Amino acid sequence: MPHHVQFARGGQKLTGYPALVDEGESVSMKLLDAPETAEKESRKGVVRLMRLALSAQFKQLEKDIAKQTALALKYRSLGNADSFFSDLLDTIADRACLGDDPLPRSQKEFDKQKERAKPRIAPVTQALLKSVETCLDLTQQVQARLNQKSPHIHAQKDEQTHLAELVYPGFIRQTPWERWQHLPRYLQAILKRFDKLPAVGERDPRHTAIIQGFEKRYQERLARHRKAGLRDPLLDEFRWHLEELRVSLFAQELKTPYPVSAKRLEKIWESVKP
Repeated sequence: MPHHVQFARGGQKLTGYPALVDEGESVSMKLLDAPETAEKESRKGVVRLMRLALSAQFKQLEKDIAKQTALALKYRSLGNADSFFSDLLDTIADRACLGDDPLPRSQKEFDKQKERAKPRIAPVTQALLKSVETCLDLTQQVQARLNQKSPHIHAQKDEQTHLAELVYPGFIRQTPWERWQHLPRYLQAILKRFDKLPAVGERDPRHTAIIQGFEKRYQERLARHRKAGLRDPLLDEFRWHLEELRVSLFAQELKTPYPVSAKRLEKIWESVKP
C-alpha cells in the first residue's frame, strides 16, 4: 500500500492517498484526498485486518470479556453491557494490534506486526481491566460526594462538569492510551479537593476561576476545530495540561509528572491553531 498515487483526471494531475478502511467484518481499499485522513482510516483498517487474522485469539478474548459482568454493572450508569464489552474489545485491539507502531504497508510488515500483536493481547487486557475498574470505583466515590449537601456549591458544580469530561459513555474507547495511567489520579484529585474545602477559604474559588477561564477557551476552540474538521495535537496537549493544573492547584500531594502552571498553559495556547 503506497503512501500516495498520482493519476490524471480531466486533464489535471492529481494525488490520492490509499487507505485501508474498516468495513466491520472486512476491509476495503479506498483513495482519499488527504494524507492525514488516509493514515487515520488505515490504522483502523489494519487493526480490523489484524483482528480477522488473529480470529482465534480474539474469539477467546471476546469470551473472557463477556465474563466481566461485575465490571459491567459498575458501568451501567454510563451504558449497557453490550456497549461496555464492545468498547473494551475495540480498545484492547487497537493497543495490542498496532499501538504506537508505524503503519504496516506490505504483507511482510503486516506479518511481523501480527507476531508482535499476539503476546500483547493478554497484558493489554489485564492493564485495561484494572484501570477501568479503578476509575469506575473512584467515579462512584466522586459521585457520592457530589450528591452530598455542601456550602461549597461552586466546587460541586465545577467538579460535576469535570467528572463528565473524564468518565462518560464511550470514555474507555476515547481516552488516549497514554492517559490511562493518569486518569485515576485525576479522579483522586477531585476527592482530595473535597476533603480540603473546609480549610482553604477563598483560595479554592480563585483557583476555580483560573481553571474555568482555561476550560472556556478550550471548549470554544474545540468546537471551532470540529466544525472546520481540524485536529490540532497542541489543543489535545493543552487539554491534558489543564488536568495536571487541576492536580497542582487542588491536590498538590498527588504530584504532577512535569512542572505545570497557568503561565505554561498560556505558552501552549499561543501555538494552538486558531
